Amino acid sequence: MDLKRLKYFCKVVEHGSISQAARALNMAQPPLSRRIQELEEELNASLFVRNGNRIEPTDAGNFLYRRASDIFRQIENTTRETIQIANREKRLLRIGLTHLYQSYFKPLFLELYRKHPEIELRISVSDSSNLEEQLNDGLLDLALIQKPYQPECFDYIAFEPVKLVAVINKELAGCVSSDINSGTIPYLAIGELPLVLLQRSRDSGIYEMLFDNFSKGGVNPNVIMHIAQPGVIIDWLESGLKAATLLPESEVDASRLENCFVLDVFPSPQVFFPAMVKTIDMPWLQEFLGLLEQGYPFK
Repeated sequence: MDLKRLKYFCKVVEHGSISQAARALNMAQPPLSRRIQELEEELNASLFVRNGNRIEPTDAGNFLYRRASDIFRQIENTTRETIQIANREKRLLRIGLTHLYQSYFKPLFLELYRKHPEIELRISVSDSSNLEEQLNDGLLDLALIQKPYQPECFDYIAFEPVKLVAVINKELAGCVSSDINSGTIPYLAIGELPLVLLQRSRDSGIYEMLFDNFSKGGVNPNVIMHIAQPGVIIDWLESGLKAATLLPESEVDASRLENCFVLDVFPSPQVFFPAMVKTIDMPWLQEFLGLLEQGYPFK
């Protein structure tokens, strides 16, 4: 579709008149009428009806006007952002960070800023599956997320698995068959409790791995909620939600929890795999690779 004709069409809608739109466009009325007619012929649709001295858009015309307005706004935004990037003095890095490992990767970001204050960071915090999609769409240079479920689609650097811990609202202490005061709990005993589990928005992941481990032990867990953010789960349990959860140890600060137990789990399945991920055709960011040479997590 010709953008110039689309622009002419929008002007006619906005002015309600071919003649007034022609004056605004600084062109003669007949050529403008021909451009509108060409657009209608291209779409095989009537875009205007006459109402007295004005012409008004049909339903199809209204739809086209709304979509065309969106297109022109996107063009303006793209132009403006391209100019800003071209004139930018700082280097811009577009990094994705999963909710799952916000605390785990915090020291990496702080060290990156300490060593490279000249770099501007644009950090998108979201679910791992959403960040994988943004990587594929070219919206991110790098993502710090759960190791991809389909690793053949990406390049990645995997870190050591993060230990799994159980967080249990204290009011459920009497519902647990094992001794909570020991500081540990059997994995299958957690399945006896109402559970809030992590689950990504698309594809398989941690939820399926946790559920599969329960199923292998003959337990059908009572999952009452699925939430993508560890911080939200902890907040709700601490605020009185009588439930339990399984989270990466890196995201749980037991010293700040008054109303929850934080327990080691045995046997402890490995399900939390933090990774640095990029698309296959995207180069590695040398600033991050330089930091990883020190060993991560930092000692």
